[in-house]
Parts: sequence; structure tokens; C-alpha cells
Amino acid sequence: MISGRRGEDAGAQSRAKQFLRAFARWWFVILIAFVIRLWALGAQSLWFDEGWSWHLARMPLAEMALTTAGDRSPPLYYALLHAWIALAGQSEFAMRFISALADTATVVLLMAFVSASWRGTGDIASAASLIAGAIYAVCPFAVWYAQETRMYALVATLCTASSYALWRWLREAAGDRPDRGEPATGRRPAARFLVASATLLSLAIYSHYYAIFLLPAHFLVVLFASVGQRVPGRTGGAAFGDCRLLRLNLRFLLAAACVIGLLIPWLLVASAGFAYDDGFSFPLNTIDGRLLEWVRSLASGGLAHPLPAAWPWLMAGAGALGVAGFAVNRRWRELAVLLALIIGPLLAATIAVRLVYPYRSVFHPRYLIYVAPMVCALFGAAGALAIAHRSSLVARAALILRLAPCLLIGALWLPALGAYFTDPALWRDDTRGAVRHVVEAIEPGDLAVMSRDNFAITYYWPPEQAPLLIALPSGLHGVLRSDEAVIGALNDRRPERVRLMLWQDDVVDPQKFIESTLWPNGYQIGEFNFARIRLPLYRIERWPIARAPFREVAITFGEPGGDRLVLRRYWQPERATAGDWFYAILEWEAQQPLSADYKVFVHVVGADGRPVFQNDKLPLNALLPMTRWQPGELRRDAHAMVAPASLGSGIYPVVGGVYDPETGRRLPAYSGDRELGTAVSLGAVAVQSP
Repeated sequence: MISGRRGEDAGAQSRAKQFLRAFARWWFVILIAFVIRLWALGAQSLWFDEGWSWHLARMPLAEMALTTAGDRSPPLYYALLHAWIALAGQSEFAMRFISALADTATVVLLMAFVSASWRGTGDIASAASLIAGAIYAVCPFAVWYAQETRMYALVATLCTASSYALWRWLREAAGDRPDRGEPATGRRPAARFLVASATLLSLAIYSHYYAIFLLPAHFLVVLFASVGQRVPGRTGGAAFGDCRLLRLNLRFLLAAACVIGLLIPWLLVASAGFAYDDGFSFPLNTIDGRLLEWVRSLASGGLAHPLPAAWPWLMAGAGALGVAGFAVNRRWRELAVLLALIIGPLLAATIAVRLVYPYRSVFHPRYLIYVAPMVCALFGAAGALAIAHRSSLVARAALILRLAPCLLIGALWLPALGAYFTDPALWRDDTRGAVRHVVEAIEPGDLAVMSRDNFAITYYWPPEQAPLLIALPSGLHGVLRSDEAVIGALNDRRPERVRLMLWQDDVVDPQKFIESTLWPNGYQIGEFNFARIRLPLYRIERWPIARAPFREVAITFGEPGGDRLVLRRYWQPERATAGDWFYAILEWEAQQPLSADYKVFVHVVGADGRPVFQNDKLPLNALLPMTRWQPGELRRDAHAMVAPASLGSGIYPVVGGVYDPETGRRLPAYSGDRELGTAVSLGAVAVQSP
């Protein structure tokens, strides 16, 4: 018994020495990764999602938990951020430091995982781990989220650590010791690694729900690692080994059940949160579409930086060299394990989204960021392409093959990474600049209105001017469904001018209730935009604020026996100035589910009947296509266009209609049984030259 313990202690000391030696080889890669992730960490301003993280982190923990129950991310990351900002403060740098540190730890864990996969191969393990770590260190996809006050880098760390611990458990369960000279002690498999794997995965899931899709991948890992294994036992023989492997599989299933069991109490509270209805629709989530989206995001780093045409070949080439590294060394089991960790979560997530939420915005490549380290592990496997030969030419060829993935992926990622740090067009929303612009220009009588509670704006907004800032609608998940809240808020505050701060207003206010309420009650002075943040400025002329004086009609568009779309009412101003804005508001009702997403046109025409200016568009936007409209619902369709400055004074008719964008064919219009043609009159506008 004593000798067994001494053997275990000696083995533990040997493994510790091995890890320290490996870390000494890895330190340069780790340092480079850490420097890249700290570079200009606080330079960019917070954007919407980061503002939400900041807002939650300042809450008491109990209130935070209840609030996140209504969100799509559990509370663990926010609780960690809550504790961290109490120590480090609330600067952009301080809040993002958690992600930068976590992703640097992912580099270490990735190299440890690769080294464990090539255990017993000496230089091969060292080369493979260094290549994988170096590639991940410059991955723009990882760097972007390592510099964000969100949970994604932490999820990548926890999931990578969970996979590493699971692999260690399986290898030790199979009697595979780190040192081939280490004496067998006959001890049971190191259950502590299985416990660690399950615990880390549970923490990852409590940071983001999508970590759950690593669980089926882990099941495949255990399955593949068990194929053909014969575990040495006291009685010898395959039967005993098979029995023991069965027990190991049952232990894993028990650990997986514990992971799910730990999540169930939270899901009972939070199920309505991650499944809430946005109020708008996305195009159909397809499995191949979401998979391609993830691969493209990995290739581009999630940036708007253009991808080279050869990007699929660069990634496929690096992946093929990695597969060749496994094949040359006949490491089929290790290859199967790695592919399971790559393909398993991607397939599980995309299939689940397609089946459960086919038209919801519940998928984003960043949710599966923990797959990226495993892809880099596959690239790094090219380090196993070692050829023992006396010829220096062959040796050089082998070295080139080892480094080829670095060259291929470097050609793809290094330009994108450089652009990320130097091109402001690729940066996050300049919320800081937008707030500074509004605050410096604000005057007595002004009111700033942001589309829903954008806490990134609140982060930069001066506390002493907090009464001048409101949200329409209030609440994180609010979507404006009528103009009543807008009219009520403006009549309550009675501002002389309204400064809008609109971010993602096509989602929050797809029917343009805010601006279409301002149009008949005032006029737009100007607009200044900061990337995706629009800053229109309106002056109010009429009090109290009232709904536009719509003209009630009942004009039906559509073929008899086909789709039927009814124009219920519309409004347009009677006068306009050349070179200024002209508006029209149409409100539609679908009498039945529509078979096509039609476009609506509003044309201001000259004496010859040809448009002098116009606006053609989807009635709301691509997130609320006509094919998803519910029969009987009234939908507002707001059109804004500019009358040309060269337009002469006069009376110009305004006409509107509906057409199929695929064919260009206009739908006929009817008023009762009377056919009105394909362009109905919406009145006329008197245009005055400036």
C-alpha cells in the first residue's frame, strides 16, 4: 500500500515536471497571445451588449439572477464581473480584462490538450502544441471576443478545460501514463478528472446556454476513446477490460446526468427568458446556412474585413495537413476525438436551432466560440509530420510541411488582425463618440431619446444630465408595437427638440413609430451618424403631439383568388420643399397568409406620369416579411425620401402600389368591385423651391 502511494506521488511529480518543461517551451506563444489581447484593450467604446453586461454587473446578485432569467445568458459571468469591478473599477480596460485573461488561459489549455493528445511522442507533441497555440494566438475571431465585456472568451476557456480534463480522465482510465517509464500502480482511474470535466462544463453552461452542445460531443469522445481499448486488470483478459470500459461509460453518463441535473432548476426559472419571442422573424434557420455562417466567421474573425477568394482553400489546406499528421502516425482514435469536438457542437447546435426555433434570431457564431480552439488543434497536428531521414532536403521538406498551416492560416488571419487594430471601420459601435456629440450639442429644451434601454449609452451619459435621456421603449427586450408610448412620452416631457439615438431601430422599432410620430408634428433639422448609431434631430412644432391625420381608405391589392393586401389608411404632408425630406405613412392589413414578400412603392410623379422622386422598399424590413404577417394585424409602413433640390415649384401627384420583386409585376388594386389599376392616387404635394 505504501509503495503504491509512493508510485503515485512519483508519477504526480513526474507529470508536474513535464508540465513545467512544456510551459517553458510555450511561454513565448503565451506572451504573444497575452500582448495581442491587451493591445488597445480599452481604446474602443462599449457597444450595446457590453453595456448590458455593465448594467447587470452593478446589480445586487439576487436581482441580477432574476433579471438574467429573462435573458438569453445565465448569470455566472455577470456575477464574476460584479466581483471584479468591485476590485478593479468600471473602465473599459478593467471590464474587458477578464475576457483577455480568460482567452490567454485558453491558449495554455489548448496547447496542453494537444500535448496530451500526442502523449509519448516527444518532439511531435511539442511541435503540434506550439503550432496550435501560435495559430490560436492570432485568431481574429478569438481576439475580438477576448477584447469584449461579454462571456464568450470565458466560455471558450471553460469548455476547452472541460474537454482537456475529460481526455485526461480517458487516457488514465485506459492505463496510459504520461511517462512510459512510470510504474503501473493498479489504482482506479483518476475520477477527479471526470469530476473536473463535469464541473467545468456546468460552469460553462451557466455562462452561456450554448455550452450545452459540448455535451453530445463529449459523449462521442468517450465512445471513440473506448473503441478497441483493453484496460489492464488484475485478472487479465478482454472480458474484464470490456466490463471495466462499460463501467467507465456509465460513470461518464452519470457525470453528464449531473451536469443536466444542475441545470434543470435554473431552466425551470429561466425557460421563458431564452425562448422569448422577439416580435420579428428571421429567414429560415437552415443547418447548412448556420454551419457556413460559423465557418465564414471563423475565417474572417467575425469582422467586416473582406475575405480573400482563396479562403476556403487556405483553411482546407491547413486542415488536410493536420489530418495527414494524424494519419502518418496512425492516431485514428485521437483524430476521431478531435473531429467530434469540432463537428459535434456545430451539428448539435444547428440541428437544434432548425428544429426548435426555425425563425428566431437564436444563433450567432460567437455562441460556439469554444469550437475555434479545437480547429486550431487540428491545424497544429501538422506538427506530427516528422520524417526521419539522413537527407537534409527531406528534413527541410518535413519542416516546411510542419509549418505550412502557420503560413496558410497566417495569410488569412494576419491581415484581418492587422486591420482590426488599425481600421476604425471594423471597430465596435462608437457609442462614446455618439454620446459626446449629443451631449456637446444639447441645448435647453432638448430631449434625447434612445431606441430601448441602451446601457452603453447610459455608461457614457453624464449623470448630471440623466433626466434628459429616455428610452422608447423601456426595457431590454422591448419592441414598439404602437405609437401610444411615443405620443405619451413626448406629451409628458414637451421638448422643443428631440435628439434620437437609434441603434438597431429596424429591430426595436421596425414600423418606425418614433420617427413617423415626429413627421406630422415637426420637421427634421439634420442627422449625424456614428457607424450603426443614427442621430436624427427633430424640431417639434405642434402641441400636444398627435397621431398623423390619416385618410381612411379600403383599397385591396391582389389578384382575385390570390393574395389580398388591404391599404387601410395613409398620410402624407400637403407641402414639401425641394432638397428636403418628404414622407408618407401607409398602414396595411393582410386578409390571409401571404405567399410572397411584396415591395411597396411611393412615387411622386411629374406631368408625364414618370417619377421625379420615389421610394421602393419592403413594407417593414427583412425581419418582418409579409409572409410572416398575421391576418388582421395593422402594420405601419413608413417611407422617407428626399425631393431633389433641382425640382421646380408645382403640384405633384403622389401614387403608390405593390409589386413582386422577383418578377417586377404590379398587383392590381380594387376599391370594392371597381378596379383602380396598379398605381393608386395618394393625393398630391405642393413642392416649393427654396
